[in-house]
Amino acid sequence: MSVLYDEQEEKKYLYVKNVVCTNCEQKFNDIRVMNSKLRRKESDADLRPRFWHIDSLKYGITACPYCGFAAHTKNFEQLSRIQQKKLREKVTSQFMQRAVLDGQVHVIQYAAAVGQHELALVCAMAMELPVSEQAYLCLHIAWLLRGQLEEAKAEPGLLTEAAAQQLEEKQARYYKQAYDGLKEAASKEDFPICGMDAATYDYLLAALSVHFKEYELALRYCGSVVQGRGVSAKLKDKALMLKDDINALKKQDEEAAGEGE
Repeated sequence: MSVLYDEQEEKKYLYVKNVVCTNCEQKFNDIRVMNSKLRRKESDADLRPRFWHIDSLKYGITACPYCGFAAHTKNFEQLSRIQQKKLREKVTSQFMQRAVLDGQVHVIQYAAAVGQHELALVCAMAMELPVSEQAYLCLHIAWLLRGQLEEAKAEPGLLTEAAAQQLEEKQARYYKQAYDGLKEAASKEDFPICGMDAATYDYLLAALSVHFKEYELALRYCGSVVQGRGVSAKLKDKALMLKDDINALKKQDEEAAGEGE
């Protein structure tokens, strides 16, 4: 049972939908979130969404248990013939059928959610989707791993120290892949990218840049948000607060470097 969310409460936000796979045309049950019932909390600094009683990210992927096609739920029905051919050659041909869900609502655990997202990433790579979509999947995996680590922290003993360390290292790898891919996409793709306008995307890159201590780059991204036309006051305020945090971190690192000399 999740230590962050009560499973009986979480089930109240879920329902079962019968889905037809756009790759193999098999029918299967999928667990979905009742988005209209969600109550939003303040997101993390890097825009990871948070809601009361449920981590909706766990339910973001639809994965066919018969052929292995997995994608963000909103994109699951968007499959061209060329993409289907690539999937069947590179994924389905090697996929081992998984257990099919019954018609009951089930809570998805973090480990299973990470596995579904990793399968979606394999499919995205096989279909040669834009780098932004692959990077965004990496970011979602990193967010899920963060959630899994938060869950472990909330109940000491849930994970061994070695297992927690492995999750932290895995999270760091996916976070770096996401950062590198999203930066690359910004110079090659047109907006909106991954459903984000330019200002939101710049804010996200600023937050990621801070994590990797690329402070000057982060300040430039923040500047783009603050100076952008048509940017919401809320997002500008977030960028200004992040800018203050960046300057404080820069000063802190400079002082630490001076003490080490």
